[in-house]
Amino acid sequence: MGPHPPLALFALCLFLATLHTATAATIDPHHAQNLTLYHVHGANYSSVPHDMNTADINGDIYFSMRTKGLPLECGVWKNLSFWSWLDCSNAEVTATDLVVSKVRLQVDDRYGDYADCNINQETGLYSCDCENVQENCSAFTPLNDPGGNNCNRSNGCMWNRGRCDTYGCLNVTQKEECTQGYRKCAWHEKNASCGLPPGPPIVCNTSLVGFLNLSTVNWGRHPHHNEHESIVDYWHGNSLTKTNGEWYSTWKDGECRPNDASQMFCGWKVLAVVKRVTKQCSDSRINAIIETGDRTADWGARCFETKCDVVDRTNTSSKCWIECFYNNVLGLNGSSQLLNRSEGIPVDVLREAWQVPFKDVRDGGCPGV
Repeated sequence: MGPHPPLALFALCLFLATLHTATAATIDPHHAQNLTLYHVHGANYSSVPHDMNTADINGDIYFSMRTKGLPLECGVWKNLSFWSWLDCSNAEVTATDLVVSKVRLQVDDRYGDYADCNINQETGLYSCDCENVQENCSAFTPLNDPGGNNCNRSNGCMWNRGRCDTYGCLNVTQKEECTQGYRKCAWHEKNASCGLPPGPPIVCNTSLVGFLNLSTVNWGRHPHHNEHESIVDYWHGNSLTKTNGEWYSTWKDGECRPNDASQMFCGWKVLAVVKRVTKQCSDSRINAIIETGDRTADWGARCFETKCDVVDRTNTSSKCWIECFYNNVLGLNGSSQLLNRSEGIPVDVLREAWQVPFKDVRDGGCPGV
Protein backbone atom coordinates (compact mmCIF):
# COMPACT_ATOMS: atom_id res chain seq x y z
CA MET A 1 0.00 0.00 0.00
CA GLY A 2 1.47 3.37 -1.06
CA PRO A 3 1.97 6.45 1.05
CA HIS A 4 -0.91 8.65 2.04
CA PRO A 5 -1.82 10.89 -0.97
CA PRO A 6 -1.03 14.21 0.77
CA LEU A 7 2.41 12.89 1.76
CA ALA A 8 3.07 11.76 -1.81
CA LEU A 9 2.01 15.13 -3.10
CA PHE A 10 4.33 16.89 -0.64
CA ALA A 11 7.25 14.71 -1.69
CA LEU A 12 6.60 15.46 -5.36
CA CYS A 13 6.43 19.21 -4.72
CA LEU A 14 9.66 19.08 -2.71
CA PHE A 15 11.38 17.19 -5.53
CA LEU A 16 10.20 19.68 -8.16
CA ALA A 17 11.25 22.61 -6.00
CA THR A 18 14.70 21.10 -5.55
CA LEU A 19 14.95 20.45 -9.29
CA HIS A 20 13.88 24.01 -10.06
CA THR A 21 16.36 25.51 -7.61
CA ALA A 22 19.15 23.49 -9.08
CA THR A 23 18.50 24.35 -12.72
CA ALA A 24 16.78 27.74 -12.95
CA ALA A 25 19.08 30.38 -14.45
CA THR A 26 20.37 33.14 -12.17
CA ILE A 27 22.83 35.98 -12.69
CA ASP A 28 26.37 34.96 -11.84
CA PRO A 29 27.23 36.90 -8.64
CA HIS A 30 30.74 37.54 -9.99
CA HIS A 31 29.18 39.47 -12.91
CA ALA A 32 26.12 40.96 -11.18
CA GLN A 33 25.78 44.72 -11.44
CA ASN A 34 22.92 46.83 -10.02
CA LEU A 35 21.82 49.76 -12.18
CA THR A 36 19.33 52.61 -11.76
CA LEU A 37 17.90 53.29 -15.20
CA TYR A 38 15.26 55.47 -16.86
CA HIS A 39 12.98 54.88 -19.78
CA VAL A 40 10.49 56.99 -21.78
CA HIS A 41 7.60 54.92 -23.13
CA GLY A 42 3.87 54.93 -23.81
CA ALA A 43 1.57 54.90 -20.79
CA ASN A 44 -0.10 51.68 -21.94
CA TYR A 45 3.18 49.73 -21.74
CA SER A 46 4.68 48.12 -18.67
CA SER A 47 7.57 49.75 -16.82
CA VAL A 48 9.35 46.38 -17.01
CA PRO A 49 11.64 46.99 -20.00
CA HIS A 50 10.85 43.97 -22.17
CA ASP A 51 12.50 44.54 -25.57
CA MET A 52 13.10 48.16 -24.61
CA ASN A 53 15.97 50.63 -24.35
CA THR A 54 16.86 52.22 -21.03
CA ALA A 55 19.52 54.71 -19.95
CA ASP A 56 21.43 55.92 -16.93
CA ILE A 57 20.50 59.44 -15.91
CA ASN A 58 23.01 61.13 -18.25
CA GLY A 59 21.88 58.97 -21.16
CA ASP A 60 18.26 59.84 -20.41
CA ILE A 61 19.07 63.54 -20.24
CA TYR A 62 20.66 63.33 -23.69
CA PHE A 63 17.63 61.53 -25.14
CA SER A 64 15.24 64.05 -23.60
CA MET A 65 17.29 67.12 -24.56
CA ARG A 66 17.23 65.98 -28.16
CA THR A 67 13.43 66.29 -28.12
CA LYS A 68 13.19 69.89 -26.89
CA GLY A 69 13.49 71.16 -30.46
CA LEU A 70 10.96 68.68 -31.82
CA PRO A 71 8.21 71.26 -32.53
CA LEU A 72 10.62 72.94 -34.96
CA GLU A 73 12.41 69.82 -36.13
CA CYS A 74 9.13 68.12 -37.06
CA GLY A 75 7.40 71.38 -38.02
CA VAL A 76 8.74 74.35 -39.94
CA TRP A 77 12.26 72.85 -40.05
CA LYS A 78 11.23 69.36 -41.07
CA ASN A 79 13.67 67.62 -43.42
CA LEU A 80 16.37 70.21 -42.76
CA SER A 81 18.42 67.56 -40.97
CA PHE A 82 18.87 63.82 -40.70
CA TRP A 83 17.29 63.98 -37.25
CA SER A 84 13.85 64.84 -38.63
CA TRP A 85 13.78 61.51 -40.42
CA LEU A 86 14.81 59.71 -37.24
CA ASP A 87 12.99 61.52 -34.43
CA CYS A 88 9.73 62.58 -36.02
CA SER A 89 8.69 58.97 -36.64
CA ASN A 90 9.64 57.69 -33.19
CA ALA A 91 6.56 57.03 -31.03
CA GLU A 92 8.69 57.32 -27.88
CA VAL A 93 9.28 60.93 -28.85
CA THR A 94 6.07 62.06 -30.54
CA ALA A 95 3.28 60.26 -28.62
CA THR A 96 1.10 62.40 -26.34
CA ASP A 97 0.70 59.85 -23.51
CA LEU A 98 4.36 59.29 -22.66
CA VAL A 99 5.56 58.37 -19.18
CA VAL A 100 9.05 58.13 -17.67
CA SER A 101 9.86 55.08 -15.56
CA LYS A 102 12.70 54.84 -13.07
CA VAL A 103 13.70 51.23 -12.47
CA ARG A 104 16.43 49.30 -10.71
CA LEU A 105 17.83 46.30 -12.54
CA GLN A 106 20.41 43.70 -11.80
CA VAL A 107 22.31 42.77 -14.95
CA ASP A 108 25.07 40.46 -16.05
CA ASP A 109 27.92 42.83 -16.92
CA ARG A 110 29.16 40.69 -19.81
CA TYR A 111 27.29 42.95 -22.22
CA GLY A 112 26.27 42.17 -25.76
CA ASP A 113 25.75 44.29 -28.84
CA TYR A 114 23.45 47.27 -28.28
CA ALA A 115 20.04 46.79 -29.87
CA ASP A 116 17.72 49.50 -31.15
CA CYS A 117 14.32 48.80 -29.56
CA ASN A 118 11.18 50.58 -30.74
CA ILE A 119 7.46 50.07 -31.15
CA ASN A 120 6.61 48.01 -34.20
CA GLN A 121 4.05 50.10 -36.09
CA GLU A 122 2.28 47.01 -37.41
CA THR A 123 1.96 45.01 -34.18
CA GLY A 124 2.04 47.79 -31.59
CA LEU A 125 4.61 45.76 -29.63
CA TYR A 126 8.20 46.56 -28.80
CA SER A 127 10.85 44.78 -30.82
CA CYS A 128 14.63 45.06 -31.03
CA ASP A 129 17.23 44.94 -33.79
CA CYS A 130 20.95 44.55 -33.17
CA GLU A 131 22.58 47.55 -34.81
CA ASN A 132 25.89 46.03 -35.80
CA VAL A 133 25.05 42.51 -36.95
CA GLN A 134 25.91 42.12 -40.60
CA GLU A 135 23.59 39.16 -41.15
CA ASN A 136 20.61 41.35 -40.28
CA CYS A 137 21.52 43.74 -43.08
CA SER A 138 22.35 41.10 -45.68
CA ALA A 139 18.79 39.80 -45.44
CA PHE A 140 17.42 43.06 -46.84
CA THR A 141 17.06 44.13 -50.46
CA PRO A 142 17.53 47.60 -52.01
CA LEU A 143 15.03 50.40 -51.77
CA ASN A 144 13.80 50.09 -55.37
CA ASP A 145 12.97 46.37 -55.13
CA PRO A 146 9.13 46.28 -54.93
CA GLY A 147 9.00 42.63 -53.94
CA GLY A 148 11.53 42.56 -51.12
CA ASN A 149 12.40 44.11 -47.81
CA ASN A 150 13.55 47.69 -47.68
CA CYS A 151 17.21 48.02 -46.79
CA ASN A 152 17.10 51.80 -46.41
CA ARG A 153 14.36 51.60 -43.81
CA SER A 154 15.77 48.80 -41.71
CA ASN A 155 17.50 49.64 -38.45
CA GLY A 156 21.19 50.15 -38.89
CA CYS A 157 21.33 49.21 -42.58
CA MET A 158 22.06 51.07 -45.80
CA TRP A 159 22.29 49.97 -49.44
CA ASN A 160 25.75 50.57 -50.89
CA ARG A 161 27.55 49.25 -53.98
CA GLY A 162 25.23 46.33 -54.57
CA ARG A 163 24.91 45.14 -50.98
CA CYS A 164 23.14 45.99 -47.75
CA ASP A 165 25.65 47.00 -45.06
CA THR A 166 25.55 48.23 -41.48
CA TYR A 167 25.23 51.94 -42.21
CA GLY A 168 27.20 51.39 -45.39
CA CYS A 169 30.72 50.45 -44.32
CA LEU A 170 31.81 50.21 -47.95
CA ASN A 171 30.72 53.75 -48.78
CA VAL A 172 32.44 55.56 -45.89
CA THR A 173 35.51 57.60 -46.80
CA GLN A 174 36.64 58.94 -43.41
CA LYS A 175 38.23 56.96 -40.58
CA GLU A 176 36.28 58.64 -37.76
CA GLU A 177 32.96 58.06 -39.47
CA CYS A 178 33.95 54.45 -40.17
CA THR A 179 34.66 53.49 -36.58
CA GLN A 180 32.33 55.63 -34.46
CA GLY A 181 28.65 55.42 -33.62
CA TYR A 182 26.54 52.36 -34.24
CA ARG A 183 28.96 51.16 -36.88
CA LYS A 184 31.24 48.24 -36.18
CA CYS A 185 33.30 48.71 -39.31
CA ALA A 186 37.06 48.45 -39.72
CA TRP A 187 39.32 51.12 -41.22
CA HIS A 188 41.96 49.71 -43.56
CA GLU A 189 44.93 52.08 -43.46
CA LYS A 190 46.67 50.58 -46.49
CA ASN A 191 44.05 51.66 -48.99
CA ALA A 192 42.21 54.17 -46.78
CA SER A 193 38.93 52.30 -47.03
CA CYS A 194 36.18 51.21 -44.69
CA GLY A 195 34.93 47.62 -44.61
CA LEU A 196 33.70 44.82 -42.43
CA PRO A 197 35.80 43.94 -39.37
CA PRO A 198 38.02 40.85 -39.55
CA GLY A 199 37.12 37.61 -37.86
CA PRO A 200 33.73 36.01 -37.28
CA PRO A 201 30.64 38.22 -37.61
CA ILE A 202 29.16 39.86 -34.52
CA VAL A 203 26.51 37.66 -32.91
CA CYS A 204 23.18 39.10 -31.82
CA ASN A 205 22.77 37.38 -28.43
CA THR A 206 19.28 38.10 -27.08
CA SER A 207 20.16 36.72 -23.65
CA LEU A 208 22.70 39.48 -23.00
CA VAL A 209 21.97 43.06 -22.06
CA GLY A 210 23.06 45.37 -24.87
CA PHE A 211 25.30 48.28 -23.93
CA LEU A 212 26.37 51.51 -25.64
CA ASN A 213 28.71 54.09 -24.11
CA LEU A 214 27.62 57.39 -25.65
CA SER A 215 31.13 58.83 -25.30
CA THR A 216 32.10 56.56 -28.20
CA VAL A 217 29.63 58.04 -30.68
CA ASN A 218 29.64 61.40 -32.45
CA TRP A 219 26.02 61.98 -33.45
CA GLY A 220 25.50 65.56 -34.54
CA ARG A 221 29.21 66.28 -34.22
CA HIS A 222 29.73 66.24 -37.98
CA PRO A 223 27.48 66.80 -41.03
CA HIS A 224 25.46 63.69 -41.76
CA HIS A 225 25.87 62.17 -45.21
CA ASN A 226 27.72 65.21 -46.57
CA GLU A 227 24.98 67.62 -45.48
CA HIS A 228 25.78 71.00 -43.97
CA GLU A 229 25.67 71.28 -40.19
CA SER A 230 22.21 72.55 -39.20
CA ILE A 231 21.05 74.21 -35.98
CA VAL A 232 19.44 70.87 -35.05
CA ASP A 233 22.80 69.14 -35.52
CA TYR A 234 24.41 71.64 -33.16
CA TRP A 235 21.72 71.02 -30.54
CA HIS A 236 22.10 67.27 -30.84
CA GLY A 237 25.89 67.27 -31.00
CA ASN A 238 26.33 69.65 -28.08
CA SER A 239 23.72 67.79 -26.00
CA LEU A 240 25.68 64.60 -26.58
CA THR A 241 28.99 66.17 -25.50
CA LYS A 242 27.30 67.76 -22.50
CA THR A 243 25.93 64.52 -21.11
CA ASN A 244 27.34 61.40 -22.78
CA GLY A 245 25.90 58.65 -20.57
CA GLU A 246 25.05 55.02 -21.19
CA TRP A 247 22.26 53.24 -23.06
CA TYR A 248 21.09 49.68 -22.49
CA SER A 249 18.83 47.24 -24.32
CA THR A 250 17.04 44.48 -22.45
CA TRP A 251 15.68 41.67 -24.62
CA LYS A 252 12.65 39.93 -23.19
CA ASP A 253 14.41 36.60 -23.85
CA GLY A 254 17.19 37.61 -21.46
CA GLU A 255 15.03 38.35 -18.40
CA CYS A 256 15.56 35.87 -15.57
CA ARG A 257 12.59 33.53 -15.24
CA PRO A 258 12.83 31.87 -11.81
CA ASN A 259 9.99 29.47 -12.60
CA ASP A 260 11.45 28.32 -15.90
CA ALA A 261 13.79 25.39 -15.31
CA SER A 262 14.58 25.23 -19.03
CA GLN A 263 16.28 28.65 -19.07
CA MET A 264 20.02 28.06 -19.11
CA PHE A 265 21.23 31.69 -18.90
CA CYS A 266 19.71 35.07 -18.09
CA GLY A 267 21.09 38.56 -18.38
CA TRP A 268 18.84 40.78 -16.26
CA LYS A 269 16.07 41.04 -13.71
CA VAL A 270 13.99 43.83 -12.17
CA LEU A 271 14.87 44.70 -8.58
CA ALA A 272 12.27 47.48 -8.31
CA VAL A 273 10.11 49.86 -10.29
CA VAL A 274 10.97 52.97 -8.29
CA LYS A 275 8.48 55.41 -9.79
CA ARG A 276 6.61 56.17 -12.97
CA VAL A 277 5.56 59.73 -13.84
CA THR A 278 4.01 61.41 -16.84
CA LYS A 279 6.52 62.98 -19.20
CA GLN A 280 4.37 66.11 -19.21
CA CYS A 281 4.88 66.52 -15.47
CA SER A 282 8.55 65.60 -15.70
CA ASP A 283 9.12 68.19 -18.43
CA SER A 284 7.26 70.87 -16.47
CA ARG A 285 9.46 70.37 -13.39
CA ILE A 286 12.66 70.46 -15.44
CA ASN A 287 11.56 73.43 -17.56
CA ALA A 288 10.72 75.44 -14.43
CA ILE A 289 14.27 74.93 -13.13
CA ILE A 290 15.76 76.08 -16.46
CA GLU A 291 13.43 79.10 -16.64
CA THR A 292 14.24 80.15 -13.07
CA GLY A 293 17.97 79.63 -13.58
CA ASP A 294 17.82 81.69 -16.76
CA ARG A 295 17.17 84.84 -14.73
CA THR A 296 18.82 84.00 -11.38
CA ALA A 297 21.71 81.52 -11.76
CA ASP A 298 25.30 82.33 -12.69
CA TRP A 299 24.89 80.11 -15.73
CA GLY A 300 21.62 81.76 -16.75
CA ALA A 301 21.45 83.10 -20.30
CA ARG A 302 19.03 85.94 -19.38
CA CYS A 303 17.04 84.99 -22.44
CA PHE A 304 13.36 84.19 -21.83
CA GLU A 305 12.36 87.63 -20.51
CA THR A 306 14.63 89.68 -22.74
CA LYS A 307 14.17 87.92 -26.09
CA CYS A 308 10.70 86.31 -25.96
CA ASP A 309 7.36 88.05 -25.91
CA VAL A 310 5.00 87.35 -23.00
CA VAL A 311 3.25 84.45 -24.74
CA ASP A 312 6.40 82.71 -25.96
CA ARG A 313 8.06 82.82 -22.53
CA THR A 314 5.88 79.86 -21.50
CA ASN A 315 5.17 78.38 -24.92
CA THR A 316 7.54 75.40 -25.11
CA SER A 317 6.70 74.94 -28.81
CA SER A 318 7.81 78.42 -29.82
CA LYS A 319 11.11 79.06 -31.55
CA CYS A 320 12.09 81.64 -28.95
CA TRP A 321 11.46 79.35 -25.95
CA ILE A 322 13.34 76.44 -27.55
CA GLU A 323 16.34 78.59 -28.43
CA CYS A 324 16.41 80.04 -24.90
CA PHE A 325 16.27 76.54 -23.42
CA TYR A 326 19.32 75.47 -25.42
CA ASN A 327 21.10 78.76 -24.68
CA ASN A 328 20.84 77.95 -20.98
CA VAL A 329 21.72 74.29 -21.22
CA LEU A 330 24.43 74.41 -23.90
CA GLY A 331 25.71 77.98 -23.68
CA LEU A 332 25.07 81.08 -25.73
CA ASN A 333 26.79 79.64 -28.81
CA GLY A 334 25.25 76.17 -28.55
CA SER A 335 23.05 76.77 -31.58
CA SER A 336 25.81 77.87 -33.93
CA GLN A 337 29.00 75.97 -33.14
CA LEU A 338 30.22 72.78 -31.51
CA LEU A 339 31.14 73.35 -27.86
CA ASN A 340 32.61 71.45 -24.95
CA ARG A 341 30.55 70.36 -21.95
CA SER A 342 31.68 73.25 -19.72
CA GLU A 343 29.41 75.73 -21.48
CA GLY A 344 25.94 76.50 -20.07
CA ILE A 345 24.37 74.84 -17.05
CA PRO A 346 26.75 72.63 -15.00
CA VAL A 347 26.16 68.94 -15.59
CA ASP A 348 25.63 68.29 -11.86
CA VAL A 349 22.84 70.88 -11.77
CA LEU A 350 21.32 69.32 -14.87
CA ARG A 351 21.39 65.87 -13.22
CA GLU A 352 19.70 67.26 -10.11
CA ALA A 353 16.97 68.84 -12.23
CA TRP A 354 16.28 65.56 -14.01
CA GLN A 355 15.82 63.74 -10.69
CA VAL A 356 13.31 66.21 -9.26
CA PRO A 357 10.24 64.58 -10.91
CA PHE A 358 11.01 61.33 -9.05
CA LYS A 359 11.08 62.95 -5.61
CA ASP A 360 8.15 62.84 -3.21
CA VAL A 361 5.33 65.19 -4.22
CA ARG A 362 5.85 67.12 -0.97
CA ASP A 363 9.42 67.83 -2.14
CA GLY A 364 8.35 69.08 -5.56
CA GLY A 365 8.21 65.73 -7.35
CA CYS A 366 5.54 64.46 -9.71
CA PRO A 367 2.65 62.22 -8.70
CA GLY A 368 3.27 58.57 -9.50
CA VAL A 369 1.11 56.99 -12.20
